[in-house]
Amino acid sequence: MISIWCDFIERGFLHGEFKELVNKGLIQGVTSNPSIFNQALKDTSYLNDIQELKKQGKKPKEIYETLAIEDIKLASEILYPLYEKNPKNGLVSIEIDPFLCNDIDASIDEGVRLWHEIGAKNVMIKVPATKSGYAIMENLMLRKININATLVFTKQQAREVLKAFKKANTQAQGVISIFVSRFDRMIDSKISPYLRGKYAIANAIDIYRDFLTLDPSNNHRILFASTGVKEKNEIYNDEGYYVYPLAFDNCVNTLPLKTLKNIDYKSIDKPSDFNCCNILKEIINEDVNIEDIENSLLTDGLKSFEESFKDMLSTLN
Repeated sequence: MISIWCDFIERGFLHGEFKELVNKGLIQGVTSNPSIFNQALKDTSYLNDIQELKKQGKKPKEIYETLAIEDIKLASEILYPLYEKNPKNGLVSIEIDPFLCNDIDASIDEGVRLWHEIGAKNVMIKVPATKSGYAIMENLMLRKININATLVFTKQQAREVLKAFKKANTQAQGVISIFVSRFDRMIDSKISPYLRGKYAIANAIDIYRDFLTLDPSNNHRILFASTGVKEKNEIYNDEGYYVYPLAFDNCVNTLPLKTLKNIDYKSIDKPSDFNCCNILKEIINEDVNIEDIENSLLTDGLKSFEESFKDMLSTLN
C-alpha cells in the first residue's frame, strides 16, 4: 500500500492536528519546502520567538533556521515511533537553502550541518534534481544522510537521482519526488479537451514504471508530489484526482492538508486503471513541446523556491 505523507508544517498544526493524524495512522511522514515555511512563519504563533531572536542579533536566515529546526525536531519526535518500527516510515524533510543549489560544496556543508543540528535519524535533506544536485545527493548519502530528491519531472532526472543513490551505496533512505499536477496546469490550455488532466498522471506512471526496471534498492522509492487539486471543475472534480491513480505499493504520496482531509482512504488501497501508454503517444500529436515544458517546469520550480525563501527572509529582517 502507498504511504501517505503530509505536505505541510506549522507549529500549531504540529502540536495538535498532526499528532492526531499520526496516531490514527492516516499519515506516515511529512514534507516541507521554502514555500511552506514562508507561509508558516507568518503565523502569529512564531511572533514572540522571532522578536526574541532579533533582540539576540540573529540574522534572517539564522532566525529561519532556528524556527525551522525546532519544527522539524518536533515532527521527527512525533514520527519516530513509526520510524523505529519501519525506517521507510516516520520521515520528515527539510530543504537546503535554494540559493545554494548550484554550489555543490556549500550545499553539502549546509546539508551536513542541518542533519547534525536536528540530530534525528528520521530526517531527510531535500535537494533539487539538477546536475549539481546529483553530486550533492551522492555526497550526503555517503554520510548516511537520508535524501529527498525534489523537482523531478522526467525519466532522465529520476534515473540520474537513482544513479547517485546507488553510487553512494549506503542504507540511507532515498525518495525521488515526481511533481505531478504542474504539468497539467501548464499544458491543459494547449491540448485537445479529451487529453486535459491526463498527461501529468501518465508521465508520473511512466517514470514510476521505468524506475522499477532499474533495480532500485528497497530503501529507494518514488514519491508523488504536487498532487493537490488547485480548483475543482468538470475535470478535477475530486480532491483525490492525483492520488487514486498513483496508489502504488512501496511508493509515497505527499498531500497538501486540504487534499489529506478530503480524500477517500478506501480508494487508495490500489491504483485505479489508467492507460498511460496511449496518452503519452497521443500527446505527440498535440501542439506542445514536452521537452521545453519539462525545462520550464524545473526552472520555474527552482525560481519559485528562491522567491519564497527570499520573501520569507525579508519578513524576518
